[in-house]
Parts: sequence; structure tokens; C-alpha cells
Amino acid sequence: MPQLSFILVEGALIFAPHPSDPTHQRTFDAGYIFINGGYMEVGTEANPYTSKITITMHGDVTTPAIPVYGNKNIAVRKGELHLVGKERKVTWTLLDKTAEVGATTITL
Repeated sequence: MPQLSFILVEGALIFAPHPSDPTHQRTFDAGYIFINGGYMEVGTEANPYTSKITITMHGDVTTPAIPVYGNKNIAVRKGELHLVGKERKVTWTLLDKTAEVGATTITL
């Protein structure tokens, strides 16, 4: 898939999951996604996104910033952004021991 520089969403940008393959993987690469009065959807509460999608924002310290919003972003101005995947049973855990600075392993 190509790396897109600037995506301006004034209508709708909808990523639908694969209809039958939950292991399907999709990538989307951009410098900026600007939702200006529009709608971007990667799943909804009623229809969660069931495939895998990786949205990668590209840029570095020299990338121009959009005033107020910065760079390498998904910016929303008077619009809607929905990112809803399948429900996860465990969303957090506790450390069993303190994670020391420089440690290469932790105990959960």
C-alpha cells in the first residue's frame, strides 16, 4: 500500500473488516489524517472491527506541523472518529514486583 501524505476527510472514510476472514490484515500509511466535519470509522459499537488494521503515521522532527494539531496525527475538527474493535476480556494487569530501571523482564 502506498504512503499517503495528507488525507482530508470531509465526507466519510470507512474501513470495513473482511467479511469472512478475521485474520485478514490491512495497513494504512499517512503523514496526516485530518477529519474536517467528516467521519472516519474503523468499527462501531454495533459492528466492531474484527480484522486487524495497522494505521501508521509517518514523519520526523522536520515534518511541518498543522497549526494547533501538530504533525503525524489523526486530527478531528467538528467531525467524528470511531475506532472500535472486538471486546477484549483482559485490558490491564498488575505488576507482581517493581520493574527496576534497565530490567529486561518484568513479573506480572
